[in-house]
Amino acid sequence: MRVFVVDFGGTRLKWGLYSSEELERKGVLSSQVVYSVGDFKEFLRGFSFDRLVLGFAGMVKDGVVIHAPNLPNWEGLNLYEEFKDFYPIVENDANLFILGEYHYGSAKGYKNAVGITLGTGVGGGAIINGKLLRGKNNFAGEFGHMVIDINGPPCNCGSFGCAESFLGEYYFLERVRRAFLRHGQNPPSDMKVLEDMAKMGLDLARSLWEEYGRYLGVLISNLISAFDPDIVVLGGGISNAFELFKDSMMEEILRRKVGYRFEVPIVKAKLENPSLYGGLYLANLL
Repeated sequence: MRVFVVDFGGTRLKWGLYSSEELERKGVLSSQVVYSVGDFKEFLRGFSFDRLVLGFAGMVKDGVVIHAPNLPNWEGLNLYEEFKDFYPIVENDANLFILGEYHYGSAKGYKNAVGITLGTGVGGGAIINGKLLRGKNNFAGEFGHMVIDINGPPCNCGSFGCAESFLGEYYFLERVRRAFLRHGQNPPSDMKVLEDMAKMGLDLARSLWEEYGRYLGVLISNLISAFDPDIVVLGGGISNAFELFKDSMMEEILRRKVGYRFEVPIVKAKLENPSLYGGLYLANLL
């Protein structure tokens, strides 16, 4: 069976074509290239496959896009109907992430695993007692919209102080920009530049990554309390800077442990594209 898996990220679309579970081709596109459904269908027609798996960044219920901050013109669409010619499977992209890592990556062999994706936004998913946690409306795992500061900044979801408003790339880079300007320095253009600055020893850059780790530590400590996982797996582009925020993240987690000292490993994703492998796993179930 040939399976085509698509991971709709905030700014990039990753895709992989699998044949008999072997990755045959893969690629990355700007999300703007497939901004319209018509453009995306035209893109798909360039490939031959048996099943399509759509990993969508946003809230999707029964195939209908409820909320898609990065593809707003897709809201209200029934993806099963729109892509019926391609026999689609529709799933949240962060759920695909944890499914991929659970069955093929860092969380393989564990019974309870929590995944957090750190990119343009912040996503999440949890597998508890071997089963993907979905919830009543299939919205479970929206960890990016858990409030970690009641006086925090507004989030694009409409709430305030969400984890995403501290940890999402857009929000974090804005704080970075303001901090550099306060210090009379030119701000970095993107996360990779900030990462390189910290690795070169620039104190301001290092302190900002340490701040990032503290906020992430608050979120993870809450998730450990809520789910009691065997392991927490971090993915997304920002996780590439793991070594820069790991220590402050762990300090914050340990500081917030009250009455227990369970050891929960916090690790980077093992797979290069976990969501694509999660999609492959779902396709093979059918």
